[in-house]
Amino acid sequence: MQGRTISQALLLALGLVAGLDAAAQATTDAKVFGGWRNLHSENGAEPALEDIPFAMLPAETAKGTRFAVLDREGKRTVCCMVVTSDRLDAAALEQRYRLPGVWISDVLNEGTTESRPYEPRVYEMKRDGALQTYAFFDAAEAYSDLGGLLLPPSATLDAAGNVKVGADRYTLQFQSTAFADDDGALDRFTLRPVGKPGKPVIVEVPYGTY
Repeated sequence: MQGRTISQALLLALGLVAGLDAAAQATTDAKVFGGWRNLHSENGAEPALEDIPFAMLPAETAKGTRFAVLDREGKRTVCCMVVTSDRLDAAALEQRYRLPGVWISDVLNEGTTESRPYEPRVYEMKRDGALQTYAFFDAAEAYSDLGGLLLPPSATLDAAGNVKVGADRYTLQFQSTAFADDDGALDRFTLRPVGKPGKPVIVEVPYGTY
């Protein structure tokens, strides 16, 4: 009887471990797309905080999560951006990073569209790997170094400009719409699954000026 009880407990423990492993693998394999902005503190802030990337993600994300970024003009992806903070609210963005109000509204995607695709969860990030020394494609009106699309770390672009993540492919559509009075623009990235059903993924990245 005791041996059977121990065996049952062992099987239960093994089942629990297997379940945790499966959950961890599912998290690792999750395909999360989001936006990001490269920002700095307001003019005159002391000490000045410069060139800080902030993630704008559709779901809660743990520290250490890695993403590739899209160099849209260079037609390639570069790894990596790494999440380094807990989720940041408007108060933290104002008090800790001293961002101007218009950029806080940008990363929270407030007031840009009647129905934004998701409420951004905002995190500080750092550049890692190849991205630490990467020079973005230099061309007239090129601004991928200021922000854009975040992709899973293994994502690449094929010759047709489709996004490849493992065995999955997505067509990528980009649209930029100027705000009224030329006080910025809203970039919209639309990723549509290729060869299988699924809703398109939409990511918005506002660029307000002040």
